[in-house]
This record gives sequence, structure tokens and C-alpha cells, in this order.
Amino acid sequence: MRHFLFVFLILLASMPGYAAANSPGWKEALSRILGRSAEPKIAVSTTALERSVQTQLYAAQGVNSAANASFWKPSLAGHTDLRLSYQSMAVSSSSNTPPANEEDSRFNNMNDRLAKLWRSVTARDLSLMQKRKTDMLSFLDIRYPTQPINYAALIPPTVKTIQVGEEHGFSSLRRAFETMVFQYQEMYPDRKIIILTEFVFDRTLPLSEKTGEPVSLLSLKYRRVSSDFRFLGRFVKRGIEVVGLEDERYFRSHQKLITPSFRQVESVYGMKQRNDHWRRIIEEVRQREPDAIFFIYTGNMHVHYRAPFSLARASSQIFVIQLLANDLGKDLPFGAVMQQEPFARVSSDAAYPTVLSWKKVSPYRVVSGFDACFIFPTK
Repeated sequence: MRHFLFVFLILLASMPGYAAANSPGWKEALSRILGRSAEPKIAVSTTALERSVQTQLYAAQGVNSAANASFWKPSLAGHTDLRLSYQSMAVSSSSNTPPANEEDSRFNNMNDRLAKLWRSVTARDLSLMQKRKTDMLSFLDIRYPTQPINYAALIPPTVKTIQVGEEHGFSSLRRAFETMVFQYQEMYPDRKIIILTEFVFDRTLPLSEKTGEPVSLLSLKYRRVSSDFRFLGRFVKRGIEVVGLEDERYFRSHQKLITPSFRQVESVYGMKQRNDHWRRIIEEVRQREPDAIFFIYTGNMHVHYRAPFSLARASSQIFVIQLLANDLGKDLPFGAVMQQEPFARVSSDAAYPTVLSWKKVSPYRVVSGFDACFIFPTK
């Protein structure tokens, strides 16, 4: 009976216009049931938010120490306004598509402010890398393997969080992630491994499970998991915990913040909302499992050092891996600057991916966005 009431309330809350038509008492009751407010939260102080964003950006660069100030400061002063595809990650609302309602108008305002800030940051990154490209290449380790890769061997043994971003839609990239985790498990059999991933919708079925709790093989069959990611069940069979990050109810209640009605694309503001939510789940699991090794497995923009509001932060405890198909792409400045280099595109007849990694003492690791990058050929 309790489960029936729970399901009934969730279904009722999801009806269009229902929450808006009911009293604050209902919202408070719903909040108690779901554990979080069902109302989207709009930031009220744009100035304060922008200051917070600026602080996050420069903290994420990991280059503000006195030792690095002389290296970075002159380059960051330069600014180029080149119109490259990297700017697609920070799209402003279109003047040709007026907002449908007041909520969309508020979304436009917030997203446009954040998009402007991020375009400025990426333009600075682009300017820096253009000026220092030759020096960057001296720090970049480039390999063209002729035999199977031990992905786990690239991960420093002291790292506790491995953040893996994939380009969606390529089975070879998913197989690489699976191989990577099993290789790591074989290297460190005594370490507990937890995979936290975008590709399992958490908090859906069964109703008894809670956000941040590992899924079982049985529950994995009934969750909203794309058939492309059913391989995650093989981790569970090997004793590796899998935790979903995308909360179905959160996603539904914050739909206007993630995919606004006027534009069916991801946005800077939407990226911030999703990543903030995932970050809370990751932190909750970390409090429960302080010594576990985390593999965060998502789309590449969520765990790229230089993407908006990324989950990745420069730390000796974090290692960022990017899995890309065919080429580096131009969606971020590093790929745009390196487009003419031979390694930027993998040969179609290559048997193994091109491997890019940074030497241990590299000031370019964070600004490039990754610690290691694999560019896979797709037949």
C-alpha cells in the first residue's frame, strides 16, 4: 500500500500544471516524500553567481599559485574573438526565437550570462594555446600503439577518482571503458571499485532503492538503461558497484532548466544544473566510501577540465580520461588549435587508438582538458 501511494503521488506530481495549481502545503508534502524540492530553483543574484563562477573557473585552472603566476598571466591577458565551433558549448538564446513564457525568459537571461562568461574563458584558453603551441607539444606524449593497450597502466596508483568521458554512440569506446575497469581491477584486486554513471537512471525501480545506492542485477534490468549500456551488468557480476547519477524525478522536475522549450539542445545553465546534482550524489557516496576508487563515467563534456561547470577539478586525486571517435574535434580550444597536427585524426585503417597524455610536470594538463585522451578509429 505504501508503494502504491508513493507511485500515485509521483504520477500526480508529474501531471502538467499540477504543482503550480496547488498550495505550498502540497509542495512541502511532496518534498518530504521525494527528499528534495520538486520546484526548479532560479538563482536570484546574478552578480553573486557570476562572482562564484569566476572563482570556480580560476580555481579549476589550478594555476594561481605564485610559482605559476609568471607563466600564465601574460598569456591570459590576450584575447581573440575567433568564431570557432568550440563556442557551440556556450550558446546564447536566439533573438529569432522569443521565449514562450516568463520561465523561459528567466532561463534565457541566466543562460546568456553564463554563456558569455564561458565564451570569454574559452577565448582566453584559445589565445594561450595558440601562443604556446610549440611548448605544449614538447610536453605532450603521443603514441600510436601496435598492440592492445593497458589503459589502467596510465592511471597513477595514488589517484582515487578516475573521470572518464565518452563521445556518445560508439561501441568501441564503451568496450574500452569496460576493458579499462577490468584491467584496473586486475592490477589492484584489493581495492573497492565504484562506477558512478550517467547511463543508469537512478532512483527509478525498484522503489526501495535510494539515490546513491548501488544497483543490483535485477534492478538494472528494469531501469531506464539504453541497450548500449547493458554491459554495465558485467561489472556488478564481478563485484564492482554501479551507481546511477541521472535521477528520473529530478530530471523531470528541472526539465525547463535542462532542455528549455524554445531550444531542444543542451545549455550552459542546464549543464550546470545536471552536474551540480550529480556532484551531490558523488559526494554522498564518497562520504560513505572514503577509501573506494571511483570511476565517473559520463559524456565527455561533463568530465572535461575546461567544459562549463565540469565535474573535473585539478587535483592529485583526480585523473581525467577522454574517449573520442576519429578525431579531437573542435568543440574545445585544444582540439581547435591541434587540428592540423597528424595525431588530431586517427587513421581509418588503424587497429588501435592514438594515445595522448601529459608528462607528469605539465602546466598544460588542465587547460587541455584531460590527463589522457584516446582517439579511436571507427570502421
